[in-house]
Amino acid sequence: MTTKSNRPDEELEADFNARATQLENSLNELESFLSHIDSVSYTTIHEGLTPLDQARFDLTATYTLNSLMWAYLRTRGIDPKQTQLKSELDRVKSYMDKLKSVVDRQSASRIDKQATTRLMRNALWQQAHSKNKTTNNDDQQTN
Repeated sequence: MTTKSNRPDEELEADFNARATQLENSLNELESFLSHIDSVSYTTIHEGLTPLDQARFDLTATYTLNSLMWAYLRTRGIDPKQTQLKSELDRVKSYMDKLKSVVDRQSASRIDKQATTRLMRNALWQQAHSKNKTTNNDDQQTN
């Protein structure tokens, strides 16, 4: 008669304990970070930031809090997709995309319209001038 090994249960329990410990450590780090941010006033944080960085900070904070609420609802057995939270996260994501497009537009290379106009005018003039020379040379050769 063979006995059933408890080995898979022990491995599962060890894996669960490791993940639970990791989750607890992550939550402790998060709590420490949030308590640090909570101890500093919002205006103090915003004073040293550029408007672009202020928008980034606000969007990141909003997204983080909504994500934490999502996780909280999941732990309570509530489907967050059935709440307003899903639409709020989508709204914040859309603003993040808008902010990204603003940053991309700012970092895009600029075209100097006057220099482009001069370049095109000169290139076209040289091309027209060279056509006139070949036409004059052709006329002289036929005479």
